[in-house]
Amino acid sequence: MERPGLVLQDLPPEILINIFSHLDEKDLFTLQELSTHFRNLIHDEELWKNLFKSRVHTTHFPTFSQSSKFSVEYIERTRGLHHWQHNKAIRTKYTIIPTRNWDQPSIERIVFDYPRVAAYNDGTITILQLQNHKRQKKFKKLIYIPCTTPQGCSTMDFNINAAVFGRFDGRVFGKLLSNKSYLTPVMEFTGRHSAGVTAICNSESWDTSREDWSVSGSENGEIIWWCENKLVKMWKVSNRVIWKLAFFKDWTLIMDDEKLYIIHQMQELHSIDIPKDLDEQPMRVQFFKMDFGSMTLVLADLNNVYTISVNPNGNFGNLRKLEMPEQICAVEIDEKTSQREQNWQFAGDDGCYISLLTTQNTLYIINIRDLSSSGLKVQCKISFDEQVYVSQVTNLIVVVALPNVLQILNAMTGELIKTVLKTEKFPEFLKVSQDKIIMGSGNVLNYLKFVSSDSKKHHHSTKGKNTVSNKWNETLNTELQYYDEDEDLRRKRQSEISRLIDAYGGDLELSGDTDEENDIQLRIALLESQEAQARNQAEAGEPVGDDEDEQLRRALEESQLIYETQTNSSANHGNSTNDEIDEDDEEFLRAIRQSRVEDERRRHLRNHTTGRRNGPLSDDNFATYGAAESSERTSTENTIGSSVGVDASNNVDEDLQLAIALSLSEIN
Repeated sequence: MERPGLVLQDLPPEILINIFSHLDEKDLFTLQELSTHFRNLIHDEELWKNLFKSRVHTTHFPTFSQSSKFSVEYIERTRGLHHWQHNKAIRTKYTIIPTRNWDQPSIERIVFDYPRVAAYNDGTITILQLQNHKRQKKFKKLIYIPCTTPQGCSTMDFNINAAVFGRFDGRVFGKLLSNKSYLTPVMEFTGRHSAGVTAICNSESWDTSREDWSVSGSENGEIIWWCENKLVKMWKVSNRVIWKLAFFKDWTLIMDDEKLYIIHQMQELHSIDIPKDLDEQPMRVQFFKMDFGSMTLVLADLNNVYTISVNPNGNFGNLRKLEMPEQICAVEIDEKTSQREQNWQFAGDDGCYISLLTTQNTLYIINIRDLSSSGLKVQCKISFDEQVYVSQVTNLIVVVALPNVLQILNAMTGELIKTVLKTEKFPEFLKVSQDKIIMGSGNVLNYLKFVSSDSKKHHHSTKGKNTVSNKWNETLNTELQYYDEDEDLRRKRQSEISRLIDAYGGDLELSGDTDEENDIQLRIALLESQEAQARNQAEAGEPVGDDEDEQLRRALEESQLIYETQTNSSANHGNSTNDEIDEDDEEFLRAIRQSRVEDERRRHLRNHTTGRRNGPLSDDNFATYGAAESSERTSTENTIGSSVGVDASNNVDEDLQLAIALSLSEIN
């Protein structure tokens, strides 16, 4: 029994460390008790550091365990990746409907800080609570807060605590969300700029226990700090337009056309020039990201990325550059890491990742805190065959939204960890917070929660058979809410279509079944063609009675066959679909019957017209005309009849006189 243990101990340390890296922490503790050699290997941090170097080709990376030991960092990273890879994604859909209008506004901005989600539509802020409060009986997941955008708004910013607006006339407005003041309208701040507001931002600190701070800049270089809605300090730091602002705790970062200004505690001012392009002109900044943890600013145009150290107490002004082979279309930063002060004692030097997305659907991951080289170094490069709509990077993973697919990859190596199918076709938003994901488009948000398959065992109730799990109640209520919303939308749509049919004889709905609409159009075209053919034959004087009867019979048979086919196929669909198909069939049958009546009336008229051409005039030939025409023709016939009677009586008198004369001549 001792032989396998001796063989395992005889393996090289690199192989043993590789084996140990797949074990849990409790298993490592067990190994330490079995062998002194194993204990020494497990506590040899240099071996674990070399393991990082051999697998990810670097020893500089963001910390995940916030530990100074490479062994703990490696084990925790492996465990975190295992969580993303093997846990099941549970998706919950939320539809943001702040108004009762037919067309709902799309979400413009979204902030995710679990368990809260804040979404901004034009005129409304929606707060979504992802955790149930068991003590609150009437708990609302969705809270709609009216937030009318001030007229003449030139710029705005929005986070989980407040929404602030700047106007062209220099005034500033805001609505606070951290207390009950959200029940009040948007309020004007006590103070204003002497020129139009061109930039504004909230403090990036999401600590709700602190006061809500914000800062705004104007087109003449003025800066104003605001606490709640009160002016704290005004400072004219430049004579140029303020384009960008960043504000976190005691640090304020300002950018105009030529310079960067760094202000500490609203007193100390430091400035540095913006990097210049090949023409010795200040670069045209397209992307602006700030890492307050290391006081590093990220600037990017379409082809180059720059990092500038803006720490007055450190390597102030240090500039590094990376030229990209493709055009940049998006830059993202690990927000949580960027708001935590860098700790050089952590394993990997506590780095911070940014992701660069190019127009060729290639994603570059860069550690902007890695000072091992003079320039920026790409950690990994990930290429995609499909279009990448949006991405998000953290200290462990990078999440990429593709059409109908969500991919989760290892941020260090770019290795695919998990694929979530049937997501958004055209995703617009993507946020990650505490192993949870929010994504969506339009006015729909999808919440993805990753749970292990074993977690179901811990949710069994022990209070009796009548107790149902909270998760089941939550899912059931959510699905019922979706069903009610769909039914309301269907009824509104049906009512609108009925109104349009009554008013105009048709509806304007374009989102229905295309095949069904094409069938209706073909039927209408067939009826119009048959009517035109009958009209042409009538004008040519051809006998059309038998042909029309035959064509009408065939048309009725075809319509009856189509009706029976649609009736049989519609039995497999829902009630709403059956109602729409039955309504369309009834309208088509009514059109057929009306067309048949009109054809019979026209055929009857043509038969009488043919009779008038081939026979004498009579009163019966005029029976189908109007009362006025009938009376006129009757008077005309009476006049003709009377004149004919007078002429006949005159002829009889002349014959009688002639006969009398002949008789008298014979007698004589």
